[in-house]
Amino acid sequence: MRYVFGGHMLAGEFRPVWERHAGGAVLGSFGAFLVIEASDTARERAARPFARLTTVVSDRSQRKAGDVTAQLRRLWDQLAPRLDPAHVAVISGATGVEPATSEERAFLADHPDVAVRAPASYFGLGPEPQFLMNVAIAALAVSHGRLFPPADQSGVERPAEDAVTQAVVTSVGQWRGEGMALVEAVG
Repeated sequence: MRYVFGGHMLAGEFRPVWERHAGGAVLGSFGAFLVIEASDTARERAARPFARLTTVVSDRSQRKAGDVTAQLRRLWDQLAPRLDPAHVAVISGATGVEPATSEERAFLADHPDVAVRAPASYFGLGPEPQFLMNVAIAALAVSHGRLFPPADQSGVERPAEDAVTQAVVTSVGQWRGEGMALVEAVG
């Protein structure tokens, strides 16, 4: 009810996240389970890692116009020294809720060569497990070296030309709280 009463739900016909011009989320029901352990412990039990969670950065903005975009730029700058521009992708936490989605889209426009995917176009919004699910999706993507197909025709998502060995997972809270996680292939 809080999403409906707050005006955060998609009204009308379904559209992928980046094509929701009037904004709005579609609720999904899912969970996420990640095993994060030391590499020596995993080797002892002969487990094969999917990926490495290298870095997590977060902060919060005041949410005046442009604040989320600026905050995402600052967080990206913290990760940038570790990124391989030819092999990085973004797994976006965008859900279609405005103005957060438009602000993230403005940030993504700074990186036109980076392939982007918004899993909420497929799964909807799962408020609590959204970020963890996207980290798991990023781990699968880098372990396979490729992304799943684009979900929309807006131009934000397009085919990934090169192998994906790194994924930056974004998270933008609906009130406050921005974050990014860098997930890398193990090799």
